[in-house]
Amino acid sequence: MGLETGTYISDLNSSNPAAGDPVNEGDDHIRLVKSTVKATFPSITGAVSSTHTELNKLDGVTANTTELNYVDVTTLGTAQASKAVTTDANIDVTGLRNLTVSGTITIGSNTATTLQAVYPVGSIYINAAVTTNPATLLGFGTWAAFGTGRVIVGYNASDSDFDALQETGGSKTHTLSVSEMPSHTHTSSTLGRDGTLGEYIDQATNNSESSAANILNNTGGGAAHNNVQPYIVAYMWRRTA
Repeated sequence: MGLETGTYISDLNSSNPAAGDPVNEGDDHIRLVKSTVKATFPSITGAVSSTHTELNKLDGVTANTTELNYVDVTTLGTAQASKAVTTDANIDVTGLRNLTVSGTITIGSNTATTLQAVYPVGSIYINAAVTTNPATLLGFGTWAAFGTGRVIVGYNASDSDFDALQETGGSKTHTLSVSEMPSHTHTSSTLGRDGTLGEYIDQATNNSESSAANILNNTGGGAAHNNVQPYIVAYMWRRTA
């Protein structure tokens, strides 16, 4: 039969050359095999050390070179720009930024453990819409309503008013004491002995007398004043156990 043709290895017929083919066509068959091998592996310019098992792992891979380079990470567990995210031996990842999630994240059986690390005993949970006890919302702990009608102030060891945790103080209204009033003066009128304002006449001597009682004009109601800072209301709970 005539010499077969082909461009790639897959084009070759393993039954050729047939037993009855002319011997002088042998060199043509050899050249055909060499040309198909070179056409099939045009970029192989050195030794290929991968085993057939390793090469077979690429079976079905459709990624291009750029996409394959995404998994060429330098350090496992460390996020790199334009690279796939991998975990280290402890299944940890560091260096992630600006993670945007669309949908629901299911943390799994460690959800409660993770949240308990975020909200240890003594932590305060704040919610501006939901009244439900955090024990129900978060699934762990004992929680008590906290700071009802009060604002929270940061701990300050150098201030005796704020140097103890859960210390309370202050008042919603306050009536000023004399010492708390701003320094001020009052106008006064002179009341004579005859009960009229100004000087009075001594009937025995018919002389004008200037000594008299000074009358201060009273004002103000003495009511307590509003002592509340600007505020916004939310539900607060403290984890007690």
